[in-house]
Amino acid sequence: MQNVKHRITVESLLSDLSEARALALATKQPGAAIQATTVAAKLVGLMVDRKESGAPGDFAGLQSTDEILAKVSEELGPALALALRAVLDKAGDDAAPEQATELGTALLDAPQGNA
Repeated sequence: MQNVKHRITVESLLSDLSEARALALATKQPGAAIQATTVAAKLVGLMVDRKESGAPGDFAGLQSTDEILAKVSEELGPALALALRAVLDKAGDDAAPEQATELGTALLDAPQGNA
């Protein structure tokens, strides 16, 4: 008997999920169909599981853009803090504090290892 290695690819997984979804719909199991669709979306990067970093409200006490940048630098490193600073500099002074809070929170909540 010949030993054949199975090669699993994104395409083969998507094909399997498509078949599972079709079977779920044919057997009137919408929950299973939705789950197959969700897994396929995650596989191709359309949906991302987010991981919160730090305790809830960590940004609540920060009052300035510099404090937010310091928190981002502490949590994610100085390179991301510098990138955030560059984005904020392009946005201008009027939007900086609000955007720093939004972008800083997004960076801290983003999945790690995908930068």
